[in-house]
Amino acid sequence: MTFASLWNGNLIGSLKYSTRTIFSLGVSTRNIIETFSKDIGITFGYSKSGFDLPLFGLALKNDIEFSISYTKTRNSTIIFNMLDFNENGTPQDGTIRISIEPRVKYTISSKVTMSVFYRRSSIEPEGASRIPPSTTNEAGLDVHIAIQ
Repeated sequence: MTFASLWNGNLIGSLKYSTRTIFSLGVSTRNIIETFSKDIGITFGYSKSGFDLPLFGLALKNDIEFSISYTKTRNSTIIFNMLDFNENGTPQDGTIRISIEPRVKYTISSKVTMSVFYRRSSIEPEGASRIPPSTTNEAGLDVHIAIQ
């Protein structure tokens, strides 16, 4: 979604939500296994095109884009025993993953772009998960040069 013009640029945003549930029947074990996944992603950004920024003695028409994205994913597995049925089931495995990423993209020309980003990702176990909680921090510089 693109919003109204702001400071001669565009304010943009996007929202993604998805959910998925799968039920599997184990005939020999007399269990029903529910696998559940839910994702939500939000991105906001601002872009401005065609401004002059002197670089290496040249004044080119440049583009710049600032963005920040947030993603949360929840996965879980629950077993329902049909011989001793419990409405809530028995949680087996699950994780919650959260990621936040601010990014600045600078376009020098149609052939050269640069991006600077920082990404923080965390994983939290849920239920009887064997995955330990963890947090990852990443930062980087992407430079793309098109050679034709």
